[in-house]
Amino acid sequence: MLTPDYPQFVQAEPPADGLTVSAWCGVIQPYTDDAAARTILNDMETERTLWISQGSIRPGDSMVPHWAHPLLVGMAVPCEVMVCVQRDAVPRAYLLSPRFQLYYGDTMIHPHPRADQIIQYEGGSLPGLCVFSSAEFKFAKDVDYYTQFLDQVTQYVAKHLIWLRTRRLSRKIGDADSGVVYQPRPGEAIVEQPPKAQWVRSPNGLALAVDFWSGYWPGKAARAATPIEHLRQLKPTQPCYCGKHKKYGECCMEKDRILAGLAR
Repeated sequence: MLTPDYPQFVQAEPPADGLTVSAWCGVIQPYTDDAAARTILNDMETERTLWISQGSIRPGDSMVPHWAHPLLVGMAVPCEVMVCVQRDAVPRAYLLSPRFQLYYGDTMIHPHPRADQIIQYEGGSLPGLCVFSSAEFKFAKDVDYYTQFLDQVTQYVAKHLIWLRTRRLSRKIGDADSGVVYQPRPGEAIVEQPPKAQWVRSPNGLALAVDFWSGYWPGKAARAATPIEHLRQLKPTQPCYCGKHKKYGECCMEKDRILAGLAR
């Protein structure tokens, strides 16, 4: 088994990516019900510690109203996850159900995809999950490594479910956002569809607009992954963001210094 703390994860057929040593699939369900999702959202926003057991997050106590609470309907969703173990690198995670869409990574409407970790799964392309933010890329030596990894995957999936339920149809014309086209009602099904380009009338004549569904990502989020941000956020002794089991100072730090124009 991958870890005794997640006994539901069993070995599966690994993707033919040339990197995966073994693959493990299992179901996690971050929320027991809608009320739990609302209290946990409050905990995420205030960065309280989340207590996780086998992919389920313990409900919090905060009843402070949040604008997203009415939209959190049908949150007790079982989510199938695949973990790909690699040699000399951090594991990769993929959300099989509800399926993480390819266009989340292609168009960057989702705040944390890994479009650089795409695999082929059931006849289609599947992006990876950007599980780690700069604040979460830490592992305690006295706790099972894969337990900690799956606890972080659980947090990611929990935030992703909130992102899915709070999506609204927005429009961008050129580089400017022109507002919300449609706000779904609480519990209303949102049809999964990629961004759509169309010509619309504007004060300056016809303009190309892009309509896209995008939601809210709660709590602390990682900053843009630029070389300067890597240098600012990561210490040389921290694990490198690239996923290899190396310290940042021994791996990608010098490359980031060159790209940031700071190399001697």
